[in-house]
Amino acid sequence: MSLSLLDELRRQWPPAEPESAVGAGYTLIPLDGLRLLDACELPGTDGRLQHRLVVAVAGDEADRLVLAPLVEAGGRWRRARPGDGLSRTLVEAFGGRGKLAGGFRLLPLADTPPLGDARERAIGVDQTNTSVAVGDAVVVKWLQLPEPGERRAATLLAHLAAVGFDAVPRPFGSISWTDPDGREATIALADAYLPDARDGWDWCVARLEAHLQHEDGPCPEDCGAWIGAPLGRLVAGLHVALALPSDVIPEPMATASPKHVDHWRAAALAMFEEATKAQATERGAELGALASPIRNVLATLTTETGTPVQPIHGDLHVGQVLEWRDGLAIIDFDGNPTLGAGMNAALQPAARDVAQMTTSLDHVGRVVAERVEGARVARVGSWIAETTVAFLAAYVAGLESVGRRELFDEALLAPFEVEQECRELVYAARFLPRWRYAPMAALRARFRGR
Repeated sequence: MSLSLLDELRRQWPPAEPESAVGAGYTLIPLDGLRLLDACELPGTDGRLQHRLVVAVAGDEADRLVLAPLVEAGGRWRRARPGDGLSRTLVEAFGGRGKLAGGFRLLPLADTPPLGDARERAIGVDQTNTSVAVGDAVVVKWLQLPEPGERRAATLLAHLAAVGFDAVPRPFGSISWTDPDGREATIALADAYLPDARDGWDWCVARLEAHLQHEDGPCPEDCGAWIGAPLGRLVAGLHVALALPSDVIPEPMATASPKHVDHWRAAALAMFEEATKAQATERGAELGALASPIRNVLATLTTETGTPVQPIHGDLHVGQVLEWRDGLAIIDFDGNPTLGAGMNAALQPAARDVAQMTTSLDHVGRVVAERVEGARVARVGSWIAETTVAFLAAYVAGLESVGRRELFDEALLAPFEVEQECRELVYAARFLPRWRYAPMAALRARFRGR
C-alpha cells in the first residue's frame, strides 16, 4: 500500500457526499468522524477512465468496519456512485488486469463475461448495501458494513455449487480486506446478472395487487397471486442442499445442545428489549404494551428433541428471491444485518430461515394494505393466511420428498417469527425508519387480532 494515497485521502477526509448517495429512505453511514484504515486504488483500463477509483475501509468508535468506495473528481475525493466506473473496474480486475495493494485481495471464482461498452446503473432495491449492475452481465454488491471473520457468502455459494444447487446467480468473485490481526472481511461480491429479474418486494407485491383487482369474483386462470407453494419448494431445496456434505463444508450438520437453545431464547428476549428501546414513538409505547404476550411466546423457544442445526441463508425474505426469465433464484447470503459475525457464522436451525420467510410474506401483505382501503384490507389478511399455509405445506412436502423432514423443528417457528418482527423493528431504527409500520402491523395482528 502506497503511503502517499493514504496521506492524500487523510488530508481531504472526510470525502464529499454526492446528493445521489442518499436515497430510498436509507441511512448511509456518514464518513465524517471515522478513521481511515486502508485504501487501494483500482486500475483503469485502456485509458478509458480519466479519474482515480479507490476502495477504502474506515473504522468507527465501535470498531465496526465501514466501506468507503471513492472517486477523485476535479481534484477532490467523494463517495463513489453508480456510473463512476468503480464496479466495472472491479469486474475487469478479476481477469488479472490489476494487482491490488495493502490488505485488499481479489478472489475470482469464474471467468467474467465480456463487458463491451456496458455501463453501470444502480439497482433500485431497498437494501442496506449497494448493488450496481454492469450492463446486462454482472451485478456487484458493495457491503456497507463488512464483517471480519469467515467469508460467509463466498463459502455458502461455493458449497451450493459443489452440491449442484443452481437456483442462485452464478458467482464470479469477490474482493476482501484483511486487517493487521489477520481477520478477513468480504467487501464486495460479483454475480451474474439475471435477465428480466425482479426481487420479491416487486413481483410478490405486484401479484397481490393484481389479485385485489378481481374484487370478490373468481380469479382468472392467469392470476399468480398464490406464491406460497413455489417459494416453499424453493426454500426446501435450499435447505436440503445446505445440509449435504461437500469439499467446502464436509460436515454441515450438528445437533443443538441445551446451551444453544438457552442462547437462542436469551438472544430473542434481548432483541425484544432492544426493539422496545429503539421505538421512541407512539409505536414504541404500543410495543411495550405487548410485552407480556411477546415474552410468553419467546419463552417457548425450547426443544426437547435435539434440533438439527446446519448452514442456513440467514436473512431469507422475499426480497432475496428474484423472479427472472428462467424461474426463481435466491440471492444475498451475507447474513442478517442486525446480527454480528459470530451469530451469522454459527450453524442455525432451518426454522429460522422459515420464520424469516413467513414474516416477509406477512409484510408483503402489510405493504399492499397501506395502499388500499375498505374490503380489500380484509382480503389482504386472507391472502397472508392462505399464502403462509401454502408455503409451509410445500416446504414440509419438499423435505419429506427426499427424506429430510427432520431438518425442520416446527416448535421453533412461532418464537422465531416473533423474534424476527423485533429484528425488523431494530433494522428499521438503524437503516429505514419508514419500515416500522410493517412489523408493528404484523405484531398487532398476531396479538390483538387486528
